[in-house]
Amino acid sequence: MKEKIMNNFALKILAVVVAILVWIVVVNLEDPHASKTFRNITVKILNEEAIASLDKVYEVKSGGIINVKASARQSVLAKLSASDIVAEADLSNLSLTNAVSIKLSCPRYENVNLQPDVEMLRITLEDEATAQFKVDVNTVGTPPEGFALGDVIVRPNLIKVSGAQSLVERISEVRVEVDVSNMTEDFKKRVEPKAYDANGKLMDDTRLTFSSTEVRVSVGINETKEVPVNITTTGEPHTGYHLISVEYEPKQLQITGKEGIISKITEIPIIIDISGRSTDLETELLLTDYLPDGVNVVGEVNSVNLKLTISKQEPQKVQIPLSNIKIRNLDDEMELEYRIDTAYVEIFAIYLSNNESQIIQSTDFEPYIDCQDLKEGNHELVVKFEELSNGIQILKEVSVKVRIKTKEVENIPVTKKPETSHTPAPVEETPEPSNGAEEEPEESTEPEEQ
Repeated sequence: MKEKIMNNFALKILAVVVAILVWIVVVNLEDPHASKTFRNITVKILNEEAIASLDKVYEVKSGGIINVKASARQSVLAKLSASDIVAEADLSNLSLTNAVSIKLSCPRYENVNLQPDVEMLRITLEDEATAQFKVDVNTVGTPPEGFALGDVIVRPNLIKVSGAQSLVERISEVRVEVDVSNMTEDFKKRVEPKAYDANGKLMDDTRLTFSSTEVRVSVGINETKEVPVNITTTGEPHTGYHLISVEYEPKQLQITGKEGIISKITEIPIIIDISGRSTDLETELLLTDYLPDGVNVVGEVNSVNLKLTISKQEPQKVQIPLSNIKIRNLDDEMELEYRIDTAYVEIFAIYLSNNESQIIQSTDFEPYIDCQDLKEGNHELVVKFEELSNGIQILKEVSVKVRIKTKEVENIPVTKKPETSHTPAPVEETPEPSNGAEEEPEESTEPEEQ
């Protein structure tokens, strides 16, 4: 038996080896090995408390996100995904150079060879810092036409942020964003605060700790209204000086506020005191100084640009005949008479340009008085003027006293026609002219009595 086994032993060993090799070749041909690279694998950090015990905070310098090359049979690689690869770094094993090796595993599949492109996670250690920031609200979009953004309130409005000192020092702003598109009524929302650097770039807050992870934002949506800006002056300029013009922009503003407030606003009045002035005035008026509480301006306009022109001119006295004053809107059944002793009114005017030497004439004006809805009786009416096109300014308004009364109706006598009689009227004989001769008596045809 032993001789049979030992006979040609070398050939038998060779046959076994060849059989194994053939088996390996066959297996590899059916399911060969291959490799595949999985990118952006996040390294999970373990035992962070090891750093906290040192009263330090850390920031990952490199190795936080890696690429991993996986080698396995094609049947395994076909099912393998990035989520199956686990990358870990244990900070309790931190070296003196603040580095720790990255461990890779694939719990779901066996016989998978994993090779990272970066083998070490490197960190920097810093003192921990805490700073307090005001929470700003950035609104996105706009309400529909006829509505505008009202008060925006955030609670809490102050937040403490903790982290590595260099990271905290980079924070320029903490804010939240709220979308107000197509909103027509007040609303509230919970929003997560975010940190931004001086360039407005969103910072990675995974290494930052916020004292509040959410804030409550209340947004008011108000109605809008367009009203005029009305700038008037009070007081008189220095003796011999006159207000030539008042120019300002804008003249119309879109305001917003609660309906109960803006419904009562018809204009934005601004009064400028020019007492004693002898020079022009150019200034910017902040609208917040003239708007009621709870009322804001829609858009980016926050001021009114004002220019007052004041000039030294001698006013000219002009006499305007009463006959030149047109009477408007007087009832057809009424008539008007002036109750003044003179046949003219006097006005004082100046030129708005450099025409001081030119004489102002009464024909430069088109005056009128308006009798709209006036009843019978005495009235004092302001003399108004059509728009002055010659650059003339009237310094003071003038009024006239008038009496309005009902027109007197003339009594025209009515002539009666003579009554018609059925008896013919006697016909009068027309005597013949005598031509100066005496008329002879008419002879009688009756016989004389015997």
